[in-house]
Amino acid sequence: MKRPLEYFGPLHLFAWVTLFELGSAVVIPVGMEAKQDAWIVILCGCLIGITFFVCVHGTLYHMYPDLPLTGYLRKIIGPVPGWILGFAYLLYFIYIAGRNTRDFIDLLAAAAYDSTPMFALAVFIIIVVGYLIRLGIEVFGRTAFVFFLLCCAMFLFIVSLVAFSDLSDRHRMLPILGNGFKPVWKALFPTNLTFPFGEMVVMTMFLPYLTKKVNIAVPVAIGAMALSAILLCFATFVNISVLGIEIASRATFPLFTSLSRLRLAEFIQRMDSLVLFLLVITSFFKIGTFMFAAILAARDLFRMDNYKTLVTPIGLIVLFTSLTIAGNLTEHLNEGLKLVPYYLHLPLQFGIPMLLLLIGWIRRGRRPSAPA
Repeated sequence: MKRPLEYFGPLHLFAWVTLFELGSAVVIPVGMEAKQDAWIVILCGCLIGITFFVCVHGTLYHMYPDLPLTGYLRKIIGPVPGWILGFAYLLYFIYIAGRNTRDFIDLLAAAAYDSTPMFALAVFIIIVVGYLIRLGIEVFGRTAFVFFLLCCAMFLFIVSLVAFSDLSDRHRMLPILGNGFKPVWKALFPTNLTFPFGEMVVMTMFLPYLTKKVNIAVPVAIGAMALSAILLCFATFVNISVLGIEIASRATFPLFTSLSRLRLAEFIQRMDSLVLFLLVITSFFKIGTFMFAAILAARDLFRMDNYKTLVTPIGLIVLFTSLTIAGNLTEHLNEGLKLVPYYLHLPLQFGIPMLLLLIGWIRRGRRPSAPA
């Protein structure tokens, strides 16, 4: 298999996965249907996501360490059906990149840029993402590491702000499982099972380009997923402890509202700008990951030598998708919460990978001395 440019290291993968998992989830309420037990929803989603990644994606990666998802699809189920299914994943990556771009521009417009046309915001993010992708996978990984350190510093600052603020009340997180586990399960399936931890299927397009492969990739990804879950749980704690569950569950951007209220003494206040900064960084890498995966999938399926020629056309498709995907924010959220998890996420994130693993095991069992 031809390589896109360079490789990237385990630290880069760790930072990349962490920022990818945070995405827009760090800003919008995750699992708030479970009220004060939203953090349990996040931890359960992370546990299921890690288990699936280890058992299914990790096993397929060990079986085909030099092939991305679109590559071992053709190895396992045959050239023609594998190509067709790989093309379906290409469209899926483009569609989700468009959805995340729409999330980004809607959130940004609602929070601070209400007079800026959505087209301008979308063009801005696509141009910057496309530029970084053209620089190669190594630069993408190193950039993720730099911004990961910056995000960690911002989270530490928020921790300090919450710890010394009198507006935060941890008792608002109680009672734990006051209504049993049913609300947690209802919030978990399928929305918070597939978002954000189920989206790790996209990383199967990048694992072959890791420098220290096979033995280190899965543990690094597990650590990054666990860290992102902890950070999301902390964001949930901030939202509920500062706003209370009633306000936090109704707010469109609860973290934005929470930090706008927090203050330290009389000279550190209105820290909601930190949320915008976090949103830009994490959404940038979420959009970039799906768009990069779509480019690598197209390069692999159409056997192209230089993936850079695909950056502009796929970027334009993502831009067009983000602007036409829905007429308004309500329609966009309704589609993302009620249709996409059932008809796209569950089959492509869980169903097809499990089927691939089963077929791969059967084929290897029949021909133990030959490659699958």
